[in-house]
Amino acid sequence: MKISHPILTGIATITIVLSLQGNPGLTRPFRSVQEHFLGIPAPLLPLGAPENRQRYLRYATVDVPNGYIRYQASDNPEQFEFAIFRKNNGHYLAAYSVPYDPVSFVEPSLSQLILLDYRQGQWRNVTRELLPVPFDPTLTYQLPRVGRDIIVVNRRNQKLYRLRWQNDRFVRLGI
Repeated sequence: MKISHPILTGIATITIVLSLQGNPGLTRPFRSVQEHFLGIPAPLLPLGAPENRQRYLRYATVDVPNGYIRYQASDNPEQFEFAIFRKNNGHYLAAYSVPYDPVSFVEPSLSQLILLDYRQGQWRNVTRELLPVPFDPTLTYQLPRVGRDIIVVNRRNQKLYRLRWQNDRFVRLGI
């Protein structure tokens, strides 16, 4: 029986994540966007347990070289982006974004932007620390597939400003 390369990659990723979860003091940095996505504990990332996130990875656009994941369900409005930003020390900041949806079923679906940092074996939500402007749940924060800029758009998809990742912080820039 021949096992395909994606299956082996998935098994290796799950093995790494489970070994890291069993050793909370371990400080080995996560290397790939999948390791980051699967290694974040459920309370910090609203997508359920890491085992459940494997399902998202099967149907998502995963751009490993650029550290980017995009998921958009074909049968419901569920969608999100996940990206990693390289820090000066060689480690990464993880970002998770859900777009604002003003016409979602009964009431508008508010956007989400969560910035997470992994330090000394612990994940921390650093969104308030790193955003140069207050988060607005009626705007959409489009994560970059390529580059360092989060594009912030309004409900009509008009670009308002950019948040550029530089010197381990986000800086607000015009369009």
